[in-house]
Amino acid sequence: MSAEPQRLAHAASRQSAASNGVPADPHAPAIAGLALAHPETSLTQHEVLALLGLLDDEFALGVFGRCGVERRRLHLDDQMLATTLQGRTDTVEQELMKLAVQAVEGLRLDPSEIGTVLTSSLYSLGCPTLAHRLIEHFGMDASTDKYHVLGVGCASAVPLIRLIGPALAMRPGKKVLVVAAESMSGLLCAATDEDPRSKTVGSAIFGDGCAAMLLDNDVSAAGPRVLDSRVHQIPGTLGAVTIDVTADDSYLGLVRELPYIAGEHLRGLVDDFLADNRLTAHMVDHWLIHPGGKRIVECAQEALALDDEALRVSYDVLANFGNVGTPSIFYVLHETIAQRQPRSGQLGLAVTIGPGVSVGLMLLRW
Repeated sequence: MSAEPQRLAHAASRQSAASNGVPADPHAPAIAGLALAHPETSLTQHEVLALLGLLDDEFALGVFGRCGVERRRLHLDDQMLATTLQGRTDTVEQELMKLAVQAVEGLRLDPSEIGTVLTSSLYSLGCPTLAHRLIEHFGMDASTDKYHVLGVGCASAVPLIRLIGPALAMRPGKKVLVVAAESMSGLLCAATDEDPRSKTVGSAIFGDGCAAMLLDNDVSAAGPRVLDSRVHQIPGTLGAVTIDVTADDSYLGLVRELPYIAGEHLRGLVDDFLADNRLTAHMVDHWLIHPGGKRIVECAQEALALDDEALRVSYDVLANFGNVGTPSIFYVLHETIAQRQPRSGQLGLAVTIGPGVSVGLMLLRW
């Protein structure tokens, strides 16, 4: 396993914060810490094709080669593939916990400061939940609030952040720990002659990973402030992203129209959201687009009229980690901070796209 702590710069000055149209709010929650963890094993697309028995499948070779992923972190081997989804439960839950512990350790937090723990993964059969186990592992106060969110997947980040406002208000003086952990390996199965193409598409892009985030609404807290957020579920799109499970097989199914569905609605949603904050798209300094697949990023790029450089971080995360589901946008945020080094007063807009089809928007100011 590897953890990558990210210590964040102080929030923008009040003068800079007012310059781009949004009044500075010193009590807006700050992302005071962010750390990543993922399996040590990094597999090339060729290696994944071999594991899944797809080296002779022309369609799979094409999809794996075009999807924008070069390598991924996966806890996947022949032993895992020899068991069903149900048979992997204990292994997957242990892996999720291991990644979560390493990511939280990367934050170097004081457990006594945590008032609420929010955890999330796309699919988990574990009980007690990841939140319960983290509280026990780190010796947090027995009265720490805990919540575990399932099934939101790539769209999880914004709903999780929206939940922290009430959590911070209910526990004055305490911080919120958010942990998004994903073991997409737990859903991958070897190829069969009856596989639908949607299974092959899902097998081409997903990776394992975890992000831990510390949020604080103290006026002196470090990190970018979350100024606003919104979630929009596009009607009539429930079948676009599904988990398909039988007694012998499991996979995440994606319809080929998904990138175009999101792209068709994205510009209007973004413009309305920014307008409500007295902003326009050209005032956004850093675009954090969900690395859901090459066509997801390309359709977002086209809809928002952005150049390649504006989305380079999203393309880089996709190439090196794949789509890690629930924590994906936190990976993009982590790498944006590392690569772009945002300056005080600059604005960032995070865009998530996931099951539902749900589009999440989150406005940040450094």
